[in-house]
Amino acid sequence: MPSLQHRLNQAELARRQWEHCLLCEHRCGANRASGERGPCHAGVEARVFRHRVECGEEPELVPSHLFYLSGCDLRCAFCIAEANAFDPSRGRVLTSEFLQRAIAWGKTQGARNLQWVGGEPTIHIPSILAALATCADLPTIVWKSDFYGAPVAFELLAGVVDVYVADFKFGNDECADRIARVENYCSVVTRNLKIAAEQSDLIVRHLLLPGHLDCCFRPIMEWLKTEMPNVKFSLRDGYQPRWQARRHSELAFPILRSEVEQARQLAGEAGLNVIA
Repeated sequence: MPSLQHRLNQAELARRQWEHCLLCEHRCGANRASGERGPCHAGVEARVFRHRVECGEEPELVPSHLFYLSGCDLRCAFCIAEANAFDPSRGRVLTSEFLQRAIAWGKTQGARNLQWVGGEPTIHIPSILAALATCADLPTIVWKSDFYGAPVAFELLAGVVDVYVADFKFGNDECADRIARVENYCSVVTRNLKIAAEQSDLIVRHLLLPGHLDCCFRPIMEWLKTEMPNVKFSLRDGYQPRWQARRHSELAFPILRSEVEQARQLAGEAGLNVIA
């Protein structure tokens, strides 16, 4: 666990982002403290729209106490959190007092760690670090992210996060732009994977999307095979056509079992370190 002084220092540095926000790769420079809003629409308050202990994460992490923050820097059409993910005004304000009570409750439920999820936690780093700074007896901190953060985000998280779970969604920029409305996706995410791997334990997660085996899964698999052959790889097959997924014909239905079986076979043949 990082020292109290380290946590306080990181929280103070993070607050500067509220006046000129460069936390995500949009790098909009919004003065969130004065009411300006960037692509994520977030202000200076982080809000938790749900927290609960879950056992559906990677086996080595469960039971995990997940804190779902509203607001996101991506606009994935298939987002399972739906409107909660994109409206940063939803939920209760994250404070140290709330967090300490929630952590204590989570421990009574057998939680092994505290996991920040979303929406996207990266846009709320100042609030998260401020809430963590004065909490005593913190559990393992897990950071589940879309990994579209800017380098400064990972600088602020260094020494605070114990495990990164990177949601590597798309294997090419065209799919990322069409489905999630972000640019230069692959270069940003792969850069950040290398940064995170130098800092902490790293799990790379990929949700298999119907019709995206060749355009997304294969390029991700090949990149991992070449650049990070030993990284823990979590291959998820629980896709659901939620939110606005039906705007994209290939995403309008659940993934075929044959696609899942083929992906797992390919991952095995590539020698990837599949953990789930």
